[in-house]
Amino acid sequence: MHHISSLASRSSLGRLTAIALVAASLAACGGGGGSPGTVGGGTGGGTGGGTGTGTGGGTTLVPKVTLALTDGSGANITSLSGGQSASIKATVVDSAGKPVAGAIVQFTTSELVVFTPATGSALTDANGVATVSVKPASTSSAGAVAITANSVVAGTTATASVNLSVGAAPLTVGSLSFAKPPTTSLPAFSTLSLNIPVTSGGQSATAVEGLSMTSLCSGDGTATLVAGAFANGVQTATYTNNGCLRVNDTITVTIGNSTQSIQVAVSPANIGSILFSGSSVSGTSIVLKGSGGQGRSEAAQLTFRVVDQNDKGLAGVDVDFAATTYTGGLMVSPRRATTDANGNVMTMVSSGTIPTPVRVTAEASRNGVKISGLSDALTISTGLPIQKSMSMSASKYNIEGRDYDNETTDITVLLADQYGNPVSDGSTVNFVTEGGAVGSSAQGACLTSNGGCTVSLRSQNFRPANGRVTVLAYLQGIENFVDLNGDGQYTCSGYTGTTAYRPLVDTCPGGGEPFPTAGSNQEGDMGDPFLDTDMNGTYDAAKGDLPFPYNRTSYSSAPDGKWGLNYIRASREIIFSGSVATLVRQLCGTDGTCRDWLATDGDPAVINGVAGAGCSAQQLRFRLYDVNRNPMPSGTTVASSDAVKLSTSSFLPATVGSTNDLGGTIHAATVVPDTACAAGSFTLRVTTPRGNVTAFNFKSG
Repeated sequence: MHHISSLASRSSLGRLTAIALVAASLAACGGGGGSPGTVGGGTGGGTGGGTGTGTGGGTTLVPKVTLALTDGSGANITSLSGGQSASIKATVVDSAGKPVAGAIVQFTTSELVVFTPATGSALTDANGVATVSVKPASTSSAGAVAITANSVVAGTTATASVNLSVGAAPLTVGSLSFAKPPTTSLPAFSTLSLNIPVTSGGQSATAVEGLSMTSLCSGDGTATLVAGAFANGVQTATYTNNGCLRVNDTITVTIGNSTQSIQVAVSPANIGSILFSGSSVSGTSIVLKGSGGQGRSEAAQLTFRVVDQNDKGLAGVDVDFAATTYTGGLMVSPRRATTDANGNVMTMVSSGTIPTPVRVTAEASRNGVKISGLSDALTISTGLPIQKSMSMSASKYNIEGRDYDNETTDITVLLADQYGNPVSDGSTVNFVTEGGAVGSSAQGACLTSNGGCTVSLRSQNFRPANGRVTVLAYLQGIENFVDLNGDGQYTCSGYTGTTAYRPLVDTCPGGGEPFPTAGSNQEGDMGDPFLDTDMNGTYDAAKGDLPFPYNRTSYSSAPDGKWGLNYIRASREIIFSGSVATLVRQLCGTDGTCRDWLATDGDPAVINGVAGAGCSAQQLRFRLYDVNRNPMPSGTTVASSDAVKLSTSSFLPATVGSTNDLGGTIHAATVVPDTACAAGSFTLRVTTPRGNVTAFNFKSG
């Protein structure tokens, strides 16, 4: 019995449990009087299977929104860039998971993107789907945003969000164009306005960065591209042709990986002028052909500059050169040259053998316009010094140097070429002397300026016993020759070389132009120079003559029979005069000739005829010299003093001049008697520059 009761009890419990489950199921479907969606524990009335009361825990079911971001093909995306757009779809379902039609969905986000419609709201369709379009706010927008969708269903707000990456759109250069396309080649220094369209994602860009502009001519420095304004997706620029030489220029514009090009025909700049810039030689002259060396130049490089109308150097211009004369074989080379990047162009003028002034013309043409320029005058002159034109002189030939040191005189050498033109500056003249010292501590030589130079000779030991000091000057020059054909250079008709005969370089075996004839006062073919201590013209080593071989190891006084370079030379004697005078009275005949006074002529101190009956003025004439019968020092004065009953006129000359004549100098004065013809006397005083006085007494006879 108990067993049966037990079974019944279990059966009853099963039925109660089933009823409870059915009730719960109905309640979940909204049946009954409980709150919809509440599971367990609810109370309320309704149909479908019973009533019940109770409480308990569970899960609340609410409406939901799900979001999907797709591109035009329907593929899901997570990013947008530039001008791209996408669809964002919100699917709304109720708490039962059924699509909700006609629900309002509001989309919100940051300012990086915008919606279409701009309100960002839409109604769900029959499938519970609301759709709006989304795109970046601008082509330059970049970053990450969250897009949120909200929808209210049966009083409950359903929310969902999706993240989106936004990137700036790449900029693209469109086809280039000129605002006013040129109908002809663009002249130099003219401009064009260039239009550069820029898009982003297929739409006009609102800003432009990283744009670069180049052209072939701007790379050459002969054109410019300057950016202007940017508006409505178009960047403007100004192109200027500054004289491009390329005929056609290609302009290229680049942004990122986008590139566009356009061509424009250009004309080079017209030549404004051709200016002479200068010469490579100092001064305005070069030496004759064959006379170079020793600081002399036979050629000059002339520089011209070709400029445009704005005074800017023109590159790549061909310039033709010509000389105004080609006398004597003068040459201009090259005859054509092209200007460099700065408009400079050069040519070389090489001298001929005839002195002449010359100018060089430079001529060029462009765009049918021919322009020429002219160089400054250049003088072709100044050959090598020639023997016949060498002069040597002294400021004083007689200095008071026998007994005094450091008495000086200036020795000057003058040089000229075979045409009589002073040799070029910087020719070196060497000096040697028999006595004293010549030159300076730097060198016993001098460098010519305007064809001459000067050194100082001073008195000191060694002093030659006769007081006569020989000074020799010498330098490289050419021997005298007779220019029979007048071409200005030595001609060798007997030369058989394979190239033209080069004077001073090639040896003439015979048939050359002659040397001056004997007695013409022009030494021709010469031997070596020597310091001629006695000035007799003959080399004598025993007397102390000093030789100076030219291109030989030993001295030779004999000419070599060939014309060419040699040491041209000149010598002068300078007197180291004594300070004590010797006076020798002169006896002159009625014919005007005079001789030295002899003992048989009577007392030289007595002047007859200036006293006594019939007295008259008498001439006193005398010779003055030093202990070596050399002239007294230059500047020595002669005067009378202490006169008694006699007087003298001025002495002629009253001062010893510059001379090296052996035997001294002749002086004269008139001795005037007293009015009563009384006997008288006077003293003749000879005073040297150093103040040394030698007195001679004269009286009437």
